[in-house]
Amino acid sequence: MSKTRRTFLALSGGLPLAAAQRGAGMGGPALARLVRRSGEFKIEVGGRVYEPLAFRSFRASEKNIRQFYDAGVRLMSVLHTGMDCTLDVPYSQFGEIWTGPGQYNFENFDRQMDLFIKCAPEAHFNIMLQLDTRDWYLKAHPEYSNTFRNLVEMAGHEPWRKDAAQALQDIMRYVERKYGDHVFAYSLFCGSSTEWYTNSQSRRTDAAVRAHPIKEAAYRKVLGSPEATLPPLHELYQSAEGVLRHPERDAAALRYWRFHNEIIADAILYFAARAQEVIEHRKLLGVFYGYLNTLRGKRLLEEGHLGYEAVWKSPNLDMIFSPARYGEPRSFGGASGYLATVDSLALHGKLSFQEIDHTTYVAPTTVENGRRIPGSDSKLKDEFETRMVLRREFLLTRVKRTGLWWFDFFGGYYDSDPLRKEIANLVKVSRRLEDIDMRSVAQIAVFGDTQSMYYTSSLSRLSDDLLVNPPDVLARVGAPWDIYTFSDIANENIPWQQYRMVVFLNCLRIGNQQREFIEKRVAKNGRTLVWIWAPNFIQADQVSSDGISAVTGMRIARHDSVDGSVKLDASGARFGFSERLFPLFRIADESVTVLGRYAGSGIPALGYKRLAEHTSVYSAVPNLPADLYRELARQAGVHIYSSGTDPVYVNSRLIGVHMQSPQAPDLHLASGRKLQAEELFDGGLLEVRDGRLRIPHQPGAVKLYLLTGGELNG
Repeated sequence: MSKTRRTFLALSGGLPLAAAQRGAGMGGPALARLVRRSGEFKIEVGGRVYEPLAFRSFRASEKNIRQFYDAGVRLMSVLHTGMDCTLDVPYSQFGEIWTGPGQYNFENFDRQMDLFIKCAPEAHFNIMLQLDTRDWYLKAHPEYSNTFRNLVEMAGHEPWRKDAAQALQDIMRYVERKYGDHVFAYSLFCGSSTEWYTNSQSRRTDAAVRAHPIKEAAYRKVLGSPEATLPPLHELYQSAEGVLRHPERDAAALRYWRFHNEIIADAILYFAARAQEVIEHRKLLGVFYGYLNTLRGKRLLEEGHLGYEAVWKSPNLDMIFSPARYGEPRSFGGASGYLATVDSLALHGKLSFQEIDHTTYVAPTTVENGRRIPGSDSKLKDEFETRMVLRREFLLTRVKRTGLWWFDFFGGYYDSDPLRKEIANLVKVSRRLEDIDMRSVAQIAVFGDTQSMYYTSSLSRLSDDLLVNPPDVLARVGAPWDIYTFSDIANENIPWQQYRMVVFLNCLRIGNQQREFIEKRVAKNGRTLVWIWAPNFIQADQVSSDGISAVTGMRIARHDSVDGSVKLDASGARFGFSERLFPLFRIADESVTVLGRYAGSGIPALGYKRLAEHTSVYSAVPNLPADLYRELARQAGVHIYSSGTDPVYVNSRLIGVHMQSPQAPDLHLASGRKLQAEELFDGGLLEVRDGRLRIPHQPGAVKLYLLTGGELNG
């Protein structure tokens, strides 16, 4: 039977509404918070500290809940919604909770919670709630858009926000009253894939920017102009400087695209504030958002994630979720990775949760309606490949000191004895590490910029070349690296003392304060700064290659050519843009040491210049190969742990490696102490002799070593 809010209060013991609003206040359910232990965030619930390892599934069952609980997992994520996913099957099989205005079917909520509590009695739960417009809501408001498909059209609409927030608060109060001691967190889901995407499933070219009166009203409010209108399609897609927008001639497009992304971020902040009115920071709050390093082509600009900086800085949010890197990084021959500038999250006191939703060798290929599950055409081949990839994702999160949850997507992804044993072993390894202090020893800092991407044409492949491809290449350099959002460059918690090379991936627009900070703090102490393509080309009211010259310290000029490929002088290797485009640039400075030239014309396009207090490297094209990054790092004084192609993962106490090449790993460690290396997955002890760790070759194996007797320098 459906319950109204009034019925719910009566059934929950006649709790007065004012008391319900204080449900998470003094004397209420167990407190949960983030705490720093051993150099990383952990989760404290009721005074007990837990490693940030969790379980999640769209098809939660007694079987898979018990599987992960028996493996030692004590944090679990539970999605409560009756809505369909993009495969047109329900996200949850337990039915809808929000059934009408002020009406809730809490029996459906209780049935799922009863199952979890029965199968995982000592676990704590992250309650995931979906804010999207239900069918009944859209029938009552035919003028509204479906937020699951067209979030941007509703994100700024106050009536929908208030209705969804009221439902959110009512459900949270019920949960806190009945299950508060079991709950450590809440999560806010909305938009396509519940990840705050807008229009990600549409194939229409104009789906993301179609005119809509509700969106136009929000646009006018944001601009503070009651007469403002949404720009026509041709204005939104034009870019006066080739694939780049001019700050004045394309001002209308720039205004719109900022609105398009920032209105979604503003909606997240609105709902986070409403959630905190209930939990008052006594439980954690999380959201999926901020995928700078994975959205290719038009997706980065059009799907709404570029507003993430305000969300990440909000004191009302504690956790940011994202799936593991898609495509090749997930494969047996890949190197894993994050979708976001993960090291910036720690600067803002946020715990990053990496979602492991890989298609294992036992994963089903279809859902109950026969639709194929994304990724089912690229399943991991067998038990060995699956276990090794799971190990690699796990060790990545241990080395980077982030959270992880295993996502048994539509059920059956871990339904084998070897995988059950593997998960239990990974949990055991995590407990082995829980009291060991560790920190980053990266000597390479990488910066990706959100604001610059508003100036890029979404019809180009710039996001691929500048942001998506580099992490996979850097994973093969043989040295660890940290990645930040460019707007955080002056954050006082960035450990500049340890960085010897800094890579600026896409800093097309550099503000005066940022440039001043770079000059005074970054371009010092003999560091190497690597600049790619068009840094500082976009000025406040114009575009100019003089801006590139100013930040690189070398004369850079426009290059009137469509040749976007560079050939290295030393090796003959080529790299560059994945498509023909302009503007292009060239090195026009005879004092620069040239390393590479445009393949067609021989004009200098890659080189370095030693300046008073730093070395500046400029590449006129992106997609630098790993060997080039490695050599630049070596010249910068960065410690290179491996000169091979195997991906390696290093912090002050851990060394991980995936043995993908025919050669045995021979790692050079940055430590003068006598060390031993304990292998954590399979057992065994190796001696570090003369600073070298020689690992017995096991083709395809993933190993994780804990250094004893000291730590690595960095």
